[in-house]
Amino acid sequence: MAEDADTIVDVHYDGVFTPTPLMYFNGVKASVPYTVVNKKNFPDFISFLQKITNGRCRYVYYCPHEVRLSKGLHDIQKRLDVYVDHYHEPLFDWIQEEEAYLEDEDLVSIDDVDSILEDGLKVEHVKDDEVISLKRIFNDHFLNKLYQIQNDDLVQDDHNAIRPIYPRHDHTQDWNEMKPRLGMKYSTTAELKYSLICYVVANGYDLWYEKNDKNRLLVRCCKGKNQTCPFRSYASWMKEEHTFQIKSLITEHKCSMAFKLGSIVTYKWIGKQFVNYVLESPKLSLRKMKALVSKRYNINVSVGQCRNAKKLALSEVEGSLKEHYARLGDYTAEIRNVNPGFDVSFKGVVDGWFDRCIKEIGIDGCFLNCVCKGELLPTVGRYANNNIYPLAWAVVNVENKRTWKWFSDNLMENIGGGNGHGITILSD
Repeated sequence: MAEDADTIVDVHYDGVFTPTPLMYFNGVKASVPYTVVNKKNFPDFISFLQKITNGRCRYVYYCPHEVRLSKGLHDIQKRLDVYVDHYHEPLFDWIQEEEAYLEDEDLVSIDDVDSILEDGLKVEHVKDDEVISLKRIFNDHFLNKLYQIQNDDLVQDDHNAIRPIYPRHDHTQDWNEMKPRLGMKYSTTAELKYSLICYVVANGYDLWYEKNDKNRLLVRCCKGKNQTCPFRSYASWMKEEHTFQIKSLITEHKCSMAFKLGSIVTYKWIGKQFVNYVLESPKLSLRKMKALVSKRYNINVSVGQCRNAKKLALSEVEGSLKEHYARLGDYTAEIRNVNPGFDVSFKGVVDGWFDRCIKEIGIDGCFLNCVCKGELLPTVGRYANNNIYPLAWAVVNVENKRTWKWFSDNLMENIGGGNGHGITILSD
């Protein structure tokens, strides 16, 4: 049986099927000698495949070597390719569509198809007299694939064909209006995840990530509940367009509303929703924040999530203030460049000091210990009844002779004090 010893079976797994033409992309391949699987029955063979693929084998398809997938469901020849379907795609529906399509136009040659599948993993096949007929599946609703073939040589371009235009995600829309759509494109994985979290919170779906890496994101519903909910979303990275695109989507749900969504609702999402609230109430307690999250979004989160969310919100506020404050110098320089000799003075303040106040002013400096550091140089007058009257102020990086001279010169010019004759200055 030297012939059996030379037989090779290719097992392709962890990839995705794409229709028209039917192909298997982004998969890996394993090779096993025929003698390893020679005496295995079908259940043992499936268990053997599950050990190889480290995952579930819901459906297994086979195809002779050097035969196009849409034509290759035959008896096993010398070389067998086994395709593991983890997600239950409607392959035979696609085959029927492709056969009808290829009657008019031959898009892909057999050599082209095989060149794509050369990189897969191999496993030995069983004997011809032990061939197991696999049941064809016609009622599977899984994925209308949008996978874009990245090799232009595989498909002849039809100039008259109208290519579909898929929508881009609008991050400015209300969070409770965000929902996944087939073909929708996202700038990054983070943007896609943020949209999914909004979809989860708005509808109470218990989604979870089955596959989550830099190139793909597979999302299902109801983890650990026998996956009775059919919802499924698969997205992957489009190299040519530099976007993440949802390539397959089943939007149907058969699950009840969930309230504990800590596995997908992160503290970062909570923090972004509370930036404005924390800006107005920086001393917001964690327990109150937890209650607000429950009231606003109808979900249960932990105190730890609220603590991290508040830190993130505060850092967003402080970072924004620092960024804007750092540009004050540029803003001032531009004003002076356009308006030479320009300064800011409040006429009502100066007139009030002349009309109502004793000609005494007090000057001093104090440190600013808030987000934006510096020193405040204030000047105050005094009413006839000894009340304080704010006259002028400035914020400088440091208190020294140069900054005090600059401030004093502008002050005297604005109040018409000249060289200070008739004005009493109080300072420490």
